Amino acid sequence: MVMMMKKYKLKSRIGEAIEKSGLRNDYIRKHVDVQQKQLWNWKNGVSFPTLEKAFILAKILRCKVDDLAELIEVEEDDEEK
Repeated sequence: MVMMMKKYKLKSRIGEAIEKSGLRNDYIRKHVDVQQKQLWNWKNGVSFPTLEKAFILAKILRCKVDDLAELIEVEEDDEEK
């Protein structure tokens, strides 16, 4: 019997939040204290900020931490044993 188990993954919305804020990447990087590559990774969902950095980023962007990512439900087959 095949049972459908719910799995979740994060989708980054940091790029959207930055665009909406109108702030420049260099300003954001300076205030969050991250390198350009790290910010790029966050914007593209390659990696995500620590909880502390997420709160700092949200404060700078004048949004909620919840606005920085979206939890997406993904179904995956899992055989019952």
